[in-house]
Amino acid sequence: MLQNPLISVVIPCYNDGAYLPETISKLKEQTYTHFEIIVVNDGSTDQKTLEVLHELSNDGVIVLHKQNGRMSSARNYGVKHAKGSIIAALDADDYFESSFFSKAIKILDEKPAVAVVTSHIQLFGDFSQVARPRGGNAFNFLFSSECPACAMVRKSCWDEIGGYDENMKMGYEDWEFYIRITKKGWLVEVIQEKLLFYRQTAGSTHKNDTIPHRQELINYIIDKHHDWYVENLKKLVASKQVLYTESRIALPTIFKMLMNRLKKKYL
Repeated sequence: MLQNPLISVVIPCYNDGAYLPETISKLKEQTYTHFEIIVVNDGSTDQKTLEVLHELSNDGVIVLHKQNGRMSSARNYGVKHAKGSIIAALDADDYFESSFFSKAIKILDEKPAVAVVTSHIQLFGDFSQVARPRGGNAFNFLFSSECPACAMVRKSCWDEIGGYDENMKMGYEDWEFYIRITKKGWLVEVIQEKLLFYRQTAGSTHKNDTIPHRQELINYIIDKHHDWYVENLKKLVASKQVLYTESRIALPTIFKMLMNRLKKKYL
């Protein structure tokens, strides 16, 4: 039974000072109020961002400074300094709706097998769209990430799997993180409400780094989890439970394509 647990909100920040005040302001609207805010300055060079961070440090926000190491490194650094038993990972330009903490804590309290809680996502900014990740068990994370980085995670689980892979600097580090969590038997739950607001900008990591390096990143994930991919693909194909992500492709075609990749028959 969770007894009013402390949540540590960990926010990496690299030159995102323009958005941080809104993000912090939205956090202070949460109906669940037992939380600390940790902002990790990941080597920001923008003077305005440095000024905002200084102001926040005088307003009760814990501000940590480190050399630039990208998102995985910054998140892990923040969690190492966290006092809470629950981690709420959040990006500097995004925010949660005011009821998210209360609803997510209730799920973690009632469902001990759930390690991660997130929600449907309202994308806003340069364009508007609703994303509905599925969460679930390891099978759901074979072909795509079904949970955003912005989510609530049991710290014991975070520590058990060793946090984010700091070798992943161009994106999909959250996908690989959730693969390791679900491989341990933990579940990811998605609240069927738009409680995460995810800002879309021209400078987003996904647009500028992840998409251009998509094949390289997928290769890294599959190679790292080679045996797990082979075993689970066998189970999925045998039970005809492959989940299509874009178009309907014959099961043998999917199996042959992925097995060829795993056996390094092509890049």
